[in-house]
Amino acid sequence: MVKKDSLIKAFKEEVRRSNEMTFPICVDSFTNLWQYEFGTLDGLPKEVEDLIAYRAIELGLME
Repeated sequence: MVKKDSLIKAFKEEVRRSNEMTFPICVDSFTNLWQYEFGTLDGLPKEVEDLIAYRAIELGLME
């Protein structure tokens, strides 16, 4: 669980610093790493999904 918490914390910090150009790269990098470490995105915490959606809307990348 420590590894998951550490990945999520680092992702949250990276997302906060992202902009319209870097956000998709940030998300892609995180999901690739998560899949590599845990074999699937099925266990992705709801807070991460919500963070991705909220930031995408905030940056005007989603409605």
